[in-house]
Amino acid sequence: MWAGGAYGYLLDYLVLCGLVVSLLVHTWCFFKLFPREKHHKTGLVLGNMLVMLAMLGVVALAMETHIRFTMVATDSFGVSLPARRWFALNTKLNSLGCRDKEWSAEKPPGVTRIAFVGDSFTYGWGIKRTADRFPDLIQARFDARAPGTVEILNVAKPGWNTGDELQPTTDMIERYGVDEVVLCYVPNDIEGLIPTTDDFNPTRPPEPVLFNPDSFCLLDYLYRRVYLPRLPTVRGFDDWLAEGYADETIWRAHQKQLFAIKRVCDQHDVRLRVALLPFIKTGGEKLHLDKLFALLERLLDVNGFEYADLLPSITGVPSGDLVVNASDAHPNEEANRRFAEALWQAFYASRKPK
Repeated sequence: MWAGGAYGYLLDYLVLCGLVVSLLVHTWCFFKLFPREKHHKTGLVLGNMLVMLAMLGVVALAMETHIRFTMVATDSFGVSLPARRWFALNTKLNSLGCRDKEWSAEKPPGVTRIAFVGDSFTYGWGIKRTADRFPDLIQARFDARAPGTVEILNVAKPGWNTGDELQPTTDMIERYGVDEVVLCYVPNDIEGLIPTTDDFNPTRPPEPVLFNPDSFCLLDYLYRRVYLPRLPTVRGFDDWLAEGYADETIWRAHQKQLFAIKRVCDQHDVRLRVALLPFIKTGGEKLHLDKLFALLERLLDVNGFEYADLLPSITGVPSGDLVVNASDAHPNEEANRRFAEALWQAFYASRKPK
């Protein structure tokens, strides 16, 4: 009854309500019973303080109530109560843990299967309707052009990087007979190779230690909106990634991960395409998407990868128009629409899939 869940720890919320009610009662009693005529200055100071505290208490309780019970919104890390509630309400996973329908092991005759393999960008983090994700928008275009001839499988999980995507790619080829793989590459796909320490781990921001987030949702909201963005582990994430790409040992290891996926596709005569998906927002001083994508394109060119650079599809558009919300830098519906259009023109507009 009092355990945390979709609405946090309810007993703690009732205690907070009791404190605010007690503050209001004490404020009322003060103005009714305190002998202000005898202690005018003291009464004025105490009265003003009580009124201010009572007003702040009411505002805090109202915000706590909203965040705890009605707010449904993702954040970049997906750990806050409103974010967990968003995922509970808006995502449905298949038996393999992917946000897609169940796939039949036997490919329907005459159908070309395309697996879009990626992370949270491909998964549709913050996108309510799966139909608004870029793989689904491409599916809709195929359905409009030649219904029933192409089936797109969304093989994506938040947090996956290139190393994690090798086995799912292999499984899609060997178990589901896909004809084509679109590797949806995001700049943080290298992060699994970059060393972290207990004191500096940009992939996992520190949780609050002075309070339970499910007990005080307003404090947790302020912690994530005001405090976390100022921490070096969060503020320095993009620079940390840039340093990983600049490290020759890490960069070579990352290339091997990409080559391993290509090798699996080549061995099974499966077409591999790479979609270079940009961050919508970047920070720090070292990560420059144009230079990074130029580096990636040289690698893909030299090694015979077919790819599409999606950075031009969002260039010049204010980032605020392309992100899910102010606390979540994942691409929104408009960004997904632009990605889908760019991929369609690059891969599918002028020829049918294999």
